[in-house]
Amino acid sequence: MKQFFKSKFFYIITVIALLCCIVPTVFYRMGVTFAFRDAVTGVLTPMQKLFNYTAEAMDGFAAYFYRFDELVEENAVLREEVEELRSQIYDSTEREEMYAWMAGFLEMKRVRQDFKMMASSVTGRESGNYSRVLTLDAGSGAGVEVNMPVVTSEGVVGRITEVGTGWSRVTTVVESGTIIGAYVERTNEVGVCEGEFGLSGDGLLRMNYLKADTEAKVGDRVLSSGYGSVYPRGLVIGFIESMEVNPYTRGMSVTVRCAADFSELSRVMILTDFDTKVE
Repeated sequence: MKQFFKSKFFYIITVIALLCCIVPTVFYRMGVTFAFRDAVTGVLTPMQKLFNYTAEAMDGFAAYFYRFDELVEENAVLREEVEELRSQIYDSTEREEMYAWMAGFLEMKRVRQDFKMMASSVTGRESGNYSRVLTLDAGSGAGVEVNMPVVTSEGVVGRITEVGTGWSRVTTVVESGTIIGAYVERTNEVGVCEGEFGLSGDGLLRMNYLKADTEAKVGDRVLSSGYGSVYPRGLVIGFIESMEVNPYTRGMSVTVRCAADFSELSRVMILTDFDTKVE
């Protein structure tokens, strides 16, 4: 403490204090107090503005912290509203997709009023370039049985080959060994579509027994004939992809691209009942 009173800082503070006391008195005695007042005002005005800005800022901060709890509550309410709107949009999109999917089967039902269909979702698929076996979420508990055809609005998917209580498996039409009685819609020529291992990876079938002088052309639609298979007549199998004469049988070798894209399937229809008569 004694060192403080002996320091230069103490002397400077003391001189400033004395000047603050003496100078106003001298100016007052000399009658020039206005000059001192103006000088002091010039020095203090910027400081007053700074103090005012600081006070306003402090008021703003105080008001913000005062409303902080209120803002937190409002934010929580807004979040709930946003989540509710998102849920509504999701539900609306799901409904629109479902309606669009169902609409695809209206024409099929109009043409074949005898069809009884059950909607089902694809829950699993065999890995590979082209899924040949699909798992569905409907089984014997819902009335699903082996050999029931499975379709989309685009065409045939396959048939039920294994059934559990709450699930079933579909062997698609491209699986090797699959045989479907078929005909070319435009020319009404009859043949047989068969699955081949070498074609299944590309979603193709082989159509046999068309004559070399067939009138069928690339792009013609191929439908199920209803003969010798579990599929009713009139289901779309696919479209002719290529044609060439078999050099050994001298018949026409035809490849058919499946109408249904099995790799993108998420929902299907199971034909639980239909009229077996051939038209």
